[in-house]
Amino acid sequence: MKAKENITERKLVVSVVLRAVKDYIDGHNPNKIGQLKAKGLDHELTQLEKNCKSARFWLYEERNSDYIFSFEKCCEIISISPERIRRGLRQLIEARYATPKREIRRAVH
Repeated sequence: MKAKENITERKLVVSVVLRAVKDYIDGHNPNKIGQLKAKGLDHELTQLEKNCKSARFWLYEERNSDYIFSFEKCCEIISISPERIRRGLRQLIEARYATPKREIRRAVH
């Protein structure tokens, strides 16, 4: 019975981590944000922003590793590095959604 409980616990933890990752990514997606604004879905937009902010706090700022559902504890349970997830998220957001930097040209006098 213990093995089955362990699998169930791991599935739950994976779901929690995936939800936070999804909420964080969705909150940075200009297409999703633009669609909600265009449709006048202010409540959904506010919820998206809240979910992203909560996910960011949980993923990057909260450091209570004693709490059973802290990000670090969840990563420990599913045997993945928290820093690897954080680094991957930063790279993904930057690659997908970062505004391209314009080249600044100086006038030659």
